[in-house]
Amino acid sequence: MTVSTLTAQDDLRHRVPEGVKGRDSLFWNLILPEEELGLQVYTMVDHNGWAGRQLAVFGPGPEPVALEMEHGIKVPDDQDFDAWRVGGLEIDLPEPLTRAEIRYAGDGVSLEYSYTGLHAPFSYTRNPVGCPQWMAIDRFEQTGRATGTLQVDGRTIDFDTLVHRDHSWGRRNWRFPHHWKWLCAQTPDGVGLNAMLWIARGELGVNGYVLRDGEPVAFTGVRQSASYDDDMTQRHLEVEFDDERGGTTAMVMDRYAVVNMPFGTDTTVTEAACTVTIDGVPGHGQWECLWPTSYVQHLAATE
Repeated sequence: MTVSTLTAQDDLRHRVPEGVKGRDSLFWNLILPEEELGLQVYTMVDHNGWAGRQLAVFGPGPEPVALEMEHGIKVPDDQDFDAWRVGGLEIDLPEPLTRAEIRYAGDGVSLEYSYTGLHAPFSYTRNPVGCPQWMAIDRFEQTGRATGTLQVDGRTIDFDTLVHRDHSWGRRNWRFPHHWKWLCAQTPDGVGLNAMLWIARGELGVNGYVLRDGEPVAFTGVRQSASYDDDMTQRHLEVEFDDERGGTTAMVMDRYAVVNMPFGTDTTVTEAACTVTIDGVPGHGQWECLWPTSYVQHLAATE
């Protein structure tokens, strides 16, 4: 078993030498089955300081409840994620790798979100298979708790619930994988997990963790079966993971909300908010799918 070497600096921007391309992205979510809503906050910046931000709120309907995106924002060279300001999104990291404060007030949605991680972040290079370089130089994932207030669609929702975050750095080759499922889920008793399942160059891959006694344990194997609607948006997933300690984790996910994220290449990314069970215990989670758009269109036409 390898040991994570993450430091507080890894929650900040990863600067690269002149002439080298780089990219950082940060993500937090909020899954609210009782409100039939899912939410994600995303921001990124490249090696030249060009940044963007996205806040998406989605429900059972065909259109997002709110989707506010802005790209092509130049940020100062000395601005970092511990005091991040981009397109009205404000992020502070009072304790990198552990705590975050997020604020956003847009045309159709506002958010106050205080995050605390429940464990040391899980680095994908910490997994025995490592982090595929088409995906990132490295990325970390973390189960946490968020409290705050969401205002959207005439509703004011106070929340105190388990959530998920990640931070990825390094250029991503979005068209290298044929497909992936990125998953995260939590139960009220503090169980949390993350998994990335992919098909690239015809090979199946898995990375991620499950919390056992409050510590992340790496996934090493997976068996899965998924079903989709006619438009290839994800509907139901049954998955069983093997971990490095010889244990297994069984999870079932059922979608209640979905959104197709705008993408500029032959790539379709769809986010689903789900009710879940982890080893039979009810909870909530998020299921992301990536496909080549032409493949999705072909399957939808075939159906």
